[in-house]
Amino acid sequence: MDTKIRSWFFFYVQLPLLFFSNSHLSTAAEFISPGQPLSGNQTISSKGGIFELGFFTPGNSQNYYIGIWYKQFPEYVVWVANREAPLSNKTSSVLRINQDGNLVLLNQLNRTVWSTNITSIASNSTTAELLDTGDLVLRDGSNSSDVIWQSFDYPTDTWLPKGRIGRNKITGERQRLASWKNSEDPAPGVFSVEMDPSGINQLVFMWNRSKIYWQSGVWNGQYFSSLPGMVAYQHTKITLVETQNRTYATYESLDNTTMTINVINPLGQLQRCAPVGSSQTWSCFWFMPTSRCEIYSYCSSFGICTQPLSTLASCSCLRGFEPASQKDWNSSIWSGGCKRRTPLQCSGNTSVDAEKDGFFVMRNMHLPGNQQSLTRVRSAKECELYCLNNCSCTAYAYDSSCSVWNGDLINLKQMSDGDVGGGDLYLRLAAIDLQVPSSEKSKGWVHWVIVGVGVGWKRNAEQLGDGESAFFPCWAAEKIVEDEVLALLDFRLGGIINIEELRRASRVACWCIQDNENDRPSMELVVQILEGVKDVSMPPIPWSIKILTDNSSWISS
Repeated sequence: MDTKIRSWFFFYVQLPLLFFSNSHLSTAAEFISPGQPLSGNQTISSKGGIFELGFFTPGNSQNYYIGIWYKQFPEYVVWVANREAPLSNKTSSVLRINQDGNLVLLNQLNRTVWSTNITSIASNSTTAELLDTGDLVLRDGSNSSDVIWQSFDYPTDTWLPKGRIGRNKITGERQRLASWKNSEDPAPGVFSVEMDPSGINQLVFMWNRSKIYWQSGVWNGQYFSSLPGMVAYQHTKITLVETQNRTYATYESLDNTTMTINVINPLGQLQRCAPVGSSQTWSCFWFMPTSRCEIYSYCSSFGICTQPLSTLASCSCLRGFEPASQKDWNSSIWSGGCKRRTPLQCSGNTSVDAEKDGFFVMRNMHLPGNQQSLTRVRSAKECELYCLNNCSCTAYAYDSSCSVWNGDLINLKQMSDGDVGGGDLYLRLAAIDLQVPSSEKSKGWVHWVIVGVGVGWKRNAEQLGDGESAFFPCWAAEKIVEDEVLALLDFRLGGIINIEELRRASRVACWCIQDNENDRPSMELVVQILEGVKDVSMPPIPWSIKILTDNSSWISS
């Protein structure tokens, strides 16, 4: 099997194990032995034909890896040997038993790129076998019950049934899940899941092996307290095993009628998946944390995460910043973060007439965690001056004590009204980025939005044919309420648009023409919405637009 495609988000369908019947068994070998290596298109299969091991290429990558996948669902790789050491050629690479008894992967130059690396193997007649659990084991040839090494002790991004996430109390060795970097690179990404390093019996989700951003809750004897979904389905039992030497979590299927696995995806969520039979795709139906805004640094540098109810999380740049890659952001790829539109005065913008930097206040923010606390600063003004006089200072906050942030700001979240624990963050900006449009300019901006969308309506009306264009205002308002804003776009643009900007502009335009003046946003709020600083809710259809038409079929109920 060569190309594998990683898919992360689907719906849930159960799969009976009857799909793994004898009619699907492979003719591939079951073992790798001293005289039977593996190379090229060769594979080995587990005894029951459930799992297969061989060389594969992820997505459109040109690299090769040794991996394990479900034989009937080969697009989903559950374990990778050389995830940090890709191969350029599978034909001249070989997986074999070395003279010292270790299982080794050699590249085209006959150099070792991966090994089981066991130092005390008594026999050089070891064999590698793939089990029906998906565990690759290295056995002593003289005693087949003696397992010298097993892949379950070295998971990649997938937690298989009977697999383990744990820690060795004696050696400190850990079994952790580590995400792929992306769908074409299985090298360890920045997200991982492991047992709490502090010794508490809970799973922790970590960013960059250093920052805990989510916790499973403590084991209560049946499940982890914040992960009830892991036992919500009667087919699964999760267990915490604690011995003198190690502690680990494992799970299993109780009735052998449903298969599920748990994967830490490149976005930082643990997702539970099951295969869908005839289509040979995977279905992922449970995610933790449920909100992507809980994932550390989801929007990267100078990005802010928002997730309105019933919608996916999205990122926007802070005031005075823009996407580092507009193309990526248009595709909802937020990892590149944002960059400044204008350099700060002390970082190159040093002309004589240059105005001084200032601060833009962001209310009710979840403050970043990498702050520097200044205990000797006694007032908000002193805190502001300290930041202003320090070129590396990008923001400050003051609430009975002074906190400053140097360098990039990450993990920013706008808290909702009523949330506790938020604070005001003062963001340092160049003077030009602090200027607020005048009232008249703001009105013109709103008029531009309304007219611009209206032009799109009129031009698109031409595509509907005679008799329908007269009802376009009501039709367009309905499209906004139904969140089908792409229908409003001028067809001559060919669909090239930032969908979030179009959604904000369309909604704020509809709010600005509400019949009740009290429902219309202020100019300051309009500017903040259009810049992505504030969220905008779904507007109702103005009654004045409804009564423009005598055709009741165009009137929203």
